[in-house]
Amino acid sequence: MTVLYVLISTDPFSGSTKSFMILLKGVLKAGINVIIVSPDNKGIYSTLCEMGVNVYVVSSKGNTWTGARTFKQKLLYAPRQLGRLVVNYFAHRKIVKIFKGVTIDVIHSNSTVSGLGRHLAKVRHIPHLYHVREYGDKDFGLKYFPTNRSFHRYLNSANVYTICITKDIQKYHGLYGNPNSKVIYNGIIEEFSEINLKGEARNSFLYAGRIEPTKGLLELVKAYSRYVNQVLEPLPLIVAGEVFDFNYNQEIEYFINVNNLNNHIYFLGKCSDMQTLYRRAKAIVISSKHEGFGRCMPEAMSNGCIVIGHNTGGTKEQFDNGLSLSRMEIGYRYDNEDQLVNALIHIHNADDSALESIRRTAFEVVCKLYSYDEYVNNVLSFYNLINNK
Repeated sequence: MTVLYVLISTDPFSGSTKSFMILLKGVLKAGINVIIVSPDNKGIYSTLCEMGVNVYVVSSKGNTWTGARTFKQKLLYAPRQLGRLVVNYFAHRKIVKIFKGVTIDVIHSNSTVSGLGRHLAKVRHIPHLYHVREYGDKDFGLKYFPTNRSFHRYLNSANVYTICITKDIQKYHGLYGNPNSKVIYNGIIEEFSEINLKGEARNSFLYAGRIEPTKGLLELVKAYSRYVNQVLEPLPLIVAGEVFDFNYNQEIEYFINVNNLNNHIYFLGKCSDMQTLYRRAKAIVISSKHEGFGRCMPEAMSNGCIVIGHNTGGTKEQFDNGLSLSRMEIGYRYDNEDQLVNALIHIHNADDSALESIRRTAFEVVCKLYSYDEYVNNVLSFYNLINNK
């Protein structure tokens, strides 16, 4: 079987790239013939070439847009869409030319943000598999081009298949009950070592993710400010993530300065060694308003880090999965700022031994639901189903 993968990013730190690399190693081990279309020659590109995989670079514009809310956006809407059409016209011609006469059994687009795989599948009449990793509008403020409705019609059309990373995302895109749609959770953990549960001196709270409004860091900082004023010797808040919205980051910095939190909150930027941060944190706070899956949640749990999570989207689904499997909560949910403050105070005051049972239960849930093997085997089974059809 030959599978063509279309990537939207080569950033080694992005969740979609991490998941793809895990899948790639698994499918190569299973004997799948792999071809990859990369958007550029950066990031993991050199790694892919070193693996002996055929990689082709085809740059294109995504099939999403941020909407036209301001006067400037409305003014530039037509020129931008025209520019998108021109760039994608040449990208579509290039990808069709590259793979003319090449036998491909499945085209697997690693994200719904790219339309390259969709175009090639249509021209060549090849089954197209979209990996649906995002809500689009709720998590990233994106609309599918030209409309969400037309995109959802495509997802439910013949010869189109989808892997959704959560049940909630599947339902949101109108794919629930579609036999060509499967929910397959990301692979998070490879080796089941209980050594990770012990960690190091857990003496901080952690935030891991992009700094932009949808991730809810400002709401976390406001709750953390109240926590600082209610406890003795507050734990520092470590922020690990890249700034995606500079105005939003300035708003956070202003709040920190006004409330004298500079000696309590530390910004590390993008970090390559997240495992060390997980093992040094007493708890991670996942404050996203609508998280698709929330890779950092099971990553933290696999390293014995307690999770405090906003009870929405993929975060809620992971909490629900844990509750269903173990009949106990695997972290601390919150629906509002007061509940978040209470969770911070509770964990601050709790002895490590008192948190041991929740750490262990969360770890066991991750091992059962989010293993590399489970992830890869489920995808391979889906490939076989598509191929047999």
